[in-house]
This record gives sequence, structure tokens and C-alpha cells, in this order.
Amino acid sequence: MKNFLVVSNFILLFLVAILYFLYFKSSKKETSPQPKTVSGSTVQTGNKVAYIDLDSLQSNYEYYKKLKGEFERRQIASNNEIASMQKRYQTRAMQLQQKGPTMNQQEQETAMKEINQMQQDLQTKKQALDNELFNDNSKMKEDILNKIQDFLKDYNKNGRYDYIFSYEPGFMFYKDTSLNITKDVIVGLNELYSKTKN
Repeated sequence: MKNFLVVSNFILLFLVAILYFLYFKSSKKETSPQPKTVSGSTVQTGNKVAYIDLDSLQSNYEYYKKLKGEFERRQIASNNEIASMQKRYQTRAMQLQQKGPTMNQQEQETAMKEINQMQQDLQTKKQALDNELFNDNSKMKEDILNKIQDFLKDYNKNGRYDYIFSYEPGFMFYKDTSLNITKDVIVGLNELYSKTKN
């Protein structure tokens, strides 16, 4: 469900960006573009667009790969912890079930309370770990997004592009590969990351 909401929001954002692009493209035809000066150089106004291939970025951006590896290790540890708790719960439930016929009323009630408590503890722990992983994943994505946006502000400080989109298969029906700046972005991000590592 959470993934569906994230994907829905991304699609809506992408569609809004396309509408902006189409709107400004049509208004560009009505009025002739005037050159503007940015940092001493003349840049033609209009809608200059570029895109970044997200799959390539994720595969080649070292900082992203590092964070993703750390997240996956936490996810595995979380899954192992839950699996261990489930195993203890099942083992104890089986032990008490086998003793059931020899227990008196009070012992059966105590056993039921113990089983219910173990089940509740398991659910609480699973929920806490799921929330923790969800928050970690959100922070990781926000951190990566901020780094990309900060880099792109500097990369585009001369005003070459009016829009820089992210490309994901299935969200764009046609793309002109001459507008692909993914390689530049990957090189630049990795250079910045290597400087912060040292």
C-alpha cells in the first residue's frame, strides 16, 4: 500500500511536470523568445529539457550503493530477528500444547496468557522494526534526492536547462537520448562523494 502511494505521487508529479512543459512550449510559439544573460553569458530562453536515467544513476552512484547496502543489511537483521522470535513462539506454543492434557485449569489459563503475550510481543516488535525500516528508507531517499538536487543546482547554474526530469521505464513514451545528462550527473555526484569520504 505504501509503495502504491509513493508510485502514485511520483506519477502525479511527473504528469504535472509534463503539463508545465507542454504549457510553456505552446506559449513559446506565441511569443518569440528573448535572450537572457546569466553569469555574463547569453542563454536563449525557452524550454530546454534534460533527463537523468534513474536506473543508471542507482547502479553507478557510489553513495547510493553504500546507503542501499547498509539498508539491506539492516533489513536482513530485522527479518532474522523476527524469524527468531517466531521460532521461539512456535516452539513454546508446541511445548504448551503437548502439556495441555496434563494441565489443570489454572495452568492452562497461565499457558494461554503466556502464548498471547508472546504473540503480542512478536507483533509489536515486527511493527516497530517495520516502522524503523520505513523511516530509514524514507530518510535515505530524501538524503539522495537532496544530494542530486544540490548537485543539479550547481550543474545548471548557467541556466542551460529549464527542466531536468528523472526517467524511469514506463513513465515516458519517447525520449531523445541527446537530452540524457545521466553520465555527467553520475561523474559529478561520485566526485563529490569521493571528496567527502577523504
